[in-house]
Amino acid sequence: MSGRILIVDDVAANRMLLAARLSSAYYEAFTAADGPSALTEAVGEQPDLILLDIRMPGMDGYEACRLLKANPRTAHIPVVMLTERNTAEERIKGLDAGADDFLSRPISDLELFARVRNLVRMKMMVDELRLRDETAQALGIDAPSPCPLSGEGPRADVMLLCADPAHARARAALLEAELHVRVRLPRDDRAALADAERDPPDALVLERDLGQSRDGLRLISALRARPATRHVAVIMLVRPGDLEGAAAGLDLGANDYLSTPCDGNELVARLASQLRRKRYSDRLRDALRDGLMMAITDPLTGLYNRRYAETHLNRMMSQCAAAGVPLGVMLLDLDRFKDVNDTHGHGAGDEVLSEFARRLQANVRGVDLVARMGGEEFLVAMPDADEDGGAIVAERVRRAVEEEPFTIGAAPGQIRVTVSAGLTVAHPPRPEAETSTPEQATGMAEGAAPRISGGAPVPPSADTARSLLNRADEALYASKNAGRNKVTTTRAA
Repeated sequence: MSGRILIVDDVAANRMLLAARLSSAYYEAFTAADGPSALTEAVGEQPDLILLDIRMPGMDGYEACRLLKANPRTAHIPVVMLTERNTAEERIKGLDAGADDFLSRPISDLELFARVRNLVRMKMMVDELRLRDETAQALGIDAPSPCPLSGEGPRADVMLLCADPAHARARAALLEAELHVRVRLPRDDRAALADAERDPPDALVLERDLGQSRDGLRLISALRARPATRHVAVIMLVRPGDLEGAAAGLDLGANDYLSTPCDGNELVARLASQLRRKRYSDRLRDALRDGLMMAITDPLTGLYNRRYAETHLNRMMSQCAAAGVPLGVMLLDLDRFKDVNDTHGHGAGDEVLSEFARRLQANVRGVDLVARMGGEEFLVAMPDADEDGGAIVAERVRRAVEEEPFTIGAAPGQIRVTVSAGLTVAHPPRPEAETSTPEQATGMAEGAAPRISGGAPVPPSADTARSLLNRADEALYASKNAGRNKVTTTRAA
């Protein structure tokens, strides 16, 4: 795995040795000799990971870490603090400063590379989310970006799995008291996996040795393989000296590990750090999802917009053809809508559009595609709906608009509105069309012109999303020309 790593240490020999070890594993390592230099390098070079010595003259590692995490340009970069004392008090102080992990000297290659692989992998995942978020904003999709590593948020949900139920209850009481989280205690690993899939927790704390020959590594692997649980933060508790198990856990997707018996305060601090990082990643995903929704939805009505509808209509046609079912397509246009805007104002017009969208959605199925195509024109695409079924839906929508006045804020408070609709249907190809003679195929092509209320049929083999929309549009204009407040259907062969 590639990665750019900044090594910060006031001892030149330490920097050179660590850089050589990382370079041998194909990481790109560069160095800084003190805290201020580290801050400058981190902002300018944007490393994937920072290895930061605690004991440095002037600005020590704690202060450097606090400043790195306070700067929005470097807050997302994982920081591993290097220590020689390796006490719980020192680790807790570092975690409070924002450190993501610790390595104690002398540093074993197994632990070094396991920690580095894990944190670089997580950093790259966060970077991808940040890049997508920045791209969305550059395109004018204004979903709010999260504050880096903010501790604010709803009450976290934590799952705790230990071989000894007494240990589980004691740790649960500590976490609930110190972090105000909700703690779940599944009876075993199978129950934990089923519960997590049904209602994913924010974090899971589990022992590697779960008793009865059950290994927590299998549960970690299963969680990471399932879409519902792959983003759960995982802290694994391992026996003292079990570096191989700890490294395997990190490689399988654990976010952190602790040796047992673990200091309760350190467990609290490490879990708090993981919850902050999980919350930040979740907010990035939410911002990206919201931004994408803003790109494909109409802000006034909440319906899909034209860009999405035209793209999705092609997919719906392919799916319906593969399933051998028809696809009904209906275009609707509010009658004399310009008069509403001119007489009552654009605010009243917006109220009418929003209420029409609500009535439209209330009278179609959940599987139907409903979109605002622009202005007062709307689209409904209905899988498995032929001419008769589509006409029933269109007439139901027409009556829902005509029979109940629309409430507006301007005088007179309520107005009457009607809608016109044009319907057409794409039928799946008939088996005989596949074995037809050239003469038959020519005859079908010659009869392919669309008809409005009785014209020539259109064979489904000629249908595209554009031709469907054009046919529905012609039917819609036929409804307008026939006096409005009507439904016109094109008939396919």
